[in-house]
Formats: sequence, structure tokens, C-alpha cells
Amino acid sequence: MRRAFTLIELLVVIAIIALLLSILVPALGRARAQAKQVKCGTNLRNVFRAFTLYAGENREIHTAVWNNYALRWQQLDANTNYLVQPWTYNVATGQPTAGRAYWAAHLDPLLGVYIDPKFYRQAPGHGIGPMTSLPGWENTRCPEAQYTLRAFRTFGGVELRHDPYTLYATYSFNGVAPGFDGIPDSGHATLFYKGPGGARTPGRIGRVKHPGQLIVAQDGSEVMLDGNGDTLVQFDQWTNHPDLSGDERQQWIREYFRHPAGCAVVWLDGHVSLVSKQKAERERRRLFATYNTDRGVPLTWYSVPY
Repeated sequence: MRRAFTLIELLVVIAIIALLLSILVPALGRARAQAKQVKCGTNLRNVFRAFTLYAGENREIHTAVWNNYALRWQQLDANTNYLVQPWTYNVATGQPTAGRAYWAAHLDPLLGVYIDPKFYRQAPGHGIGPMTSLPGWENTRCPEAQYTLRAFRTFGGVELRHDPYTLYATYSFNGVAPGFDGIPDSGHATLFYKGPGGARTPGRIGRVKHPGQLIVAQDGSEVMLDGNGDTLVQFDQWTNHPDLSGDERQQWIREYFRHPAGCAVVWLDGHVSLVSKQKAERERRRLFATYNTDRGVPLTWYSVPY
């Protein structure tokens, strides 16, 4: 004679399953977060390799000129998207060429992205069709990125969505430059310097004597870091900004610390690490203890002594 389960036995089984789920679900969540963190680090290493290859081909001059645009593509019509022209730096003339794309767009060919000149054409039959990304762009996308500051995803006065417009433009570049935003003019090496005509000009990476202490790129919601309150050791530029809602004032900070262990950073010697929010806050307090301010001073991690 077959015996059916009693109600108590069923409840016991359900309770055991619920207990196992309560143990396994958080563990699975941590494993997924860890996998995304590893992927982010791999992306930053790939970008850094392209960065150094570009510099090697251009007399050690590192990258495109300073700019604060986050877009990679724009829409012409429902069936045609086209690439936004990147800035590039002409080593021969010492001048930039016009463009408005994300700072890493000029590295695409070195990241395995196939670029046809017609992709930039704003005409039917040209561009990239209805696509919103190209193979290889995943190198400039942090898997945990959810937001880009609105100021940097505006085109022609129109505010665009982070997803899909800036989904593949989620790493911030160290754009701190002496003589701008109160940064001291001398004594410290940075990736940019004040060049002819007073423009922020990319420097030679070989002149930096302590590359393991200088950030190249990192997680962030502002694509080009100026040192005016948008670095890990300041962190207040947008906190009370009238153009941002209350939620956005928290979200822009969250984008710097997307991973449980902190902000993913690639340094000029090529190593990748994570800077915790606690470590960043300790360094900010040290700046205040030393200078009584975090403005107009040499910024740890964004400038290094000569």
C-alpha cells in the first residue's frame, strides 16, 4: 500500500528548500558580482594595451585630446545610426582634429573594432544601420555600469538615455592637467599638460617616473576627470548640483564604486586594482589634513611627483 506525504512532511521539505535557497542565492549573487568585476578588470587591461600601442606609434603621445563627450554613435533616422567622429591628436602638427566622440573611440582599431569610413556618413545607406554597438566595444563597457551623467550624453541640446547611447563609454580617463581647475602648474607629472595656446595637451607617458602611482582610467560616471571635484579624492562636484535629482546625486557616486570591492582602476604601469570607498575617503581626509582643502592641490593618484 503506497503511503502519501503528510502535511507536516511537506512543510518540512519546503522549509529545507527555503533554507537552502537562502544560503545559495546570496552566494550566487556574489559569484555573479565577482565575475563582472573580473570582466571589468580584463576590459581595463585591454584598453590600456591599446592606449600604450597608440602611444608607441605616436612618439609616446598617449591619446586623443582632452574632451568630455560620452557618445559613440548618433541616430539619423529609424533605420540609420552613424558613428560620432573621434578627436585625434596630430603629432606632426601638434593640433587636434575635430570630433565629439568618447575619449577611447580612437583606440577602436587597436581593440579589434572594424571601422569602415562610411560608418561616419550621415546618409541613408551609410552609417551602421540600426545597430547600437559594434563588436569590440565591450572593452569599454563595465558590466555593472548603469548611468552616465546627463551633461555628457547630450547631443544637439537633446538629452539621450545612458542605455543604449553611452552603454559602451563607461570608463573615465584621467584628464587632470596642471594650470586647469586650480591644479598646480609645476612639480607633478600628469597625463596632460598646458600646451601651445593654453590648451590641454596630451603628454609623453615615458616622462612619468612613478607610473604605478598614476591612474590612466577607472570606473566613473563622468568620462573625463578634471580634478574639480570629480576624482576619487574629492568627490563632491555633482553632489548638490541643481541640475541633478536627488536620486542622481547618489547615482553618480555609485558609478565610481560599481563593484563590492570598490572602483576598478588601471594604472600607468598596466596593473589593475580596486580602490575601496573607505580608502578613497582616507586619502581625501589626508589631503585636507595636509593642505586644508582638496582643491588646487596635487591630487593623489591623478598626479605624481617628478
